[in-house]
Amino acid sequence: MKKAFFLIFSCGLVLVGCTGTKESVATQTQVEALDKLVLEEAFMIESEWANPLNNYSISSFANSGLLPPGSTAGNINLIGNPNYLIKHGDSIAMFLPYFGEQQVATNYVDGDSTIKYYGVPEEIKIVKKEKKQTYQIQFKAKTNRDTYDVFVTLYPNLSSTITVNSAFRTTISYRGRVSKLSDKNKKAIIAK
Repeated sequence: MKKAFFLIFSCGLVLVGCTGTKESVATQTQVEALDKLVLEEAFMIESEWANPLNNYSISSFANSGLLPPGSTAGNINLIGNPNYLIKHGDSIAMFLPYFGEQQVATNYVDGDSTIKYYGVPEEIKIVKKEKKQTYQIQFKAKTNRDTYDVFVTLYPNLSSTITVNSAFRTTISYRGRVSKLSDKNKKAIIAK
């Protein structure tokens, strides 16, 4: 009886010990590195994956065999494709490939459906979420073609997510990495 109780008690401890949260704990060094990037207002995000809303158009595109290797309709590999979101001071530069549906007829006459923006965005908010040590950045970017509501989350391990809501197109998200803005990339944003 005593052995049976011990065995049941031990199994219960093992099961309880195996259940936990999936949240990873950031090191102080990681938190400080991210704080520095955001406070200096000079960082660049390069996305590795695009995550469009999976709809009929995206599924048809995926079935055509035109997606990069390792991609699916809802998870498109961007490695090797130029893309960025740069923050330098008050300015933002965005160049993101777009996969999705256009909702309203607009002036994408030249066939370039890339999400592009260069300038000082409206209504920018940068908030640090202390519990998870993440930064959430929100801004509105207006161009002559579209209006974008952009939501960026930066994590202590220097990974990032970008979600772009468009006035004329379906929502798309991106996953990538954030890094310090190099002098070369600073010149590129200033030139725009």
